[in-house]
Amino acid sequence: MDDRKLRIQKLTELINSKEPYSHKELTYKQKRGKLPVYEIPVEYLIFNQHNGRIGTYVKTYEKQYGPIDAETHEGEKIIVNFLWKSKENRNKETQKDIEENGQLEYGIVTKDGIVIDGNRRCMILKKIAIERHDSPTYFKAVILEDSFKDNPKEIRKLETIYQMGVDEKVDYNAIEKYLKCKDLSDDFTNEDIGKMMGEKASRIKEYLDILKLMEEFLNRYDYDGMYTRLNEETVEGPFVDVRGYLEKQKTGRGVRNRDWEPNPEDIRELRDIYFDYIRAGFRTAHGIRDIGNPSKGKGFFNHKKIWDEFSNKYFNEIETNINDKEPSLDELRKDNPSEKVEKIIAARDNDWKHKVKDSMKKNYGITKRNLEDLNEANSPSELLLRALNTLDAINTDNDAFDESILGIVKKISSLTWDFQQIIKKKSKE
Repeated sequence: MDDRKLRIQKLTELINSKEPYSHKELTYKQKRGKLPVYEIPVEYLIFNQHNGRIGTYVKTYEKQYGPIDAETHEGEKIIVNFLWKSKENRNKETQKDIEENGQLEYGIVTKDGIVIDGNRRCMILKKIAIERHDSPTYFKAVILEDSFKDNPKEIRKLETIYQMGVDEKVDYNAIEKYLKCKDLSDDFTNEDIGKMMGEKASRIKEYLDILKLMEEFLNRYDYDGMYTRLNEETVEGPFVDVRGYLEKQKTGRGVRNRDWEPNPEDIRELRDIYFDYIRAGFRTAHGIRDIGNPSKGKGFFNHKKIWDEFSNKYFNEIETNINDKEPSLDELRKDNPSEKVEKIIAARDNDWKHKVKDSMKKNYGITKRNLEDLNEANSPSELLLRALNTLDAINTDNDAFDESILGIVKKISSLTWDFQQIIKKKSKE
């Protein structure tokens, strides 16, 4: 008898021979009611590798090493590791609570023993059993009348409601809800997914669009499928902002006072520059907002002259001199065959950041000041006062104050002379 048939047999015997421990109210297959909860020996249960909590880890692992078989000892070890590190501090708190008070929240399993809701709790119970050499250990859960193979759509629906409902998804890594929407989109409409997750259909579309942008980001750096690169909490915000900016700049809707009409290639360049700034670690909400902000007077991209100066400097210093010379991930993997891919990627990114970050920060700062000057073009006294303060701050004793900057000094002198003549002419009118 194979393992799956054995699990079905054991859970069926449990239902037929034991009184329910308690009951749990839930909706399944459009019916709501109280279903019996049983104490199930954990050795008859299989972790759900498609659990929304660990989607990034599973997809990244399978991209590198192939499918995980959750029914094998090795597959279970991999999933347990993913479940534990997905929220390590939270798991430690849950373990302490279970050790002191027992399992208070009941799970849900299929009739062939796949855990639909409660993978983290079941994992902790197994962990406690190993640490205490305590057997048998029981997981309290509802046993559905279907196996996953019997009714995959209804089970996935139930799983999503319990894993990703409004009250639950706050406990998940940011990227997980996007991956969950993508996984469900093959079988469900955006409206269906929205109902499961307590969201509007329009928000589900946003999630899918944001994930598409994230995947384009990964592809740009040869990290296709390496979703763990997006797990940091500071990553989500910039992608949410950038999606909105790109959409508005592409359609023109919501853009205020843009003085040119960008073509698709310009939009692609805006996206790629944003990607590099995100990769370089400029991830706070305000850290890169000014690049493409469609609001009046806010974004570099709204003004052709400002954007050309910014992007030309960027492409000359970063794209041509650094990005085009960066070794590919495949090359680095060939040179380091025994190293884990995650470590190779981390080292590659850190090396790249070291080369680009100061230049990118400087270009951003200069362009932002230029934009501020442009916005204050009709406030000459403020601009002149700022220029005066800047000139006054120059250390003329510095060795860099030499003939190499004489041309700039002459231009400033010529410009101030022109200003004087204009003012004199106006005073005579």
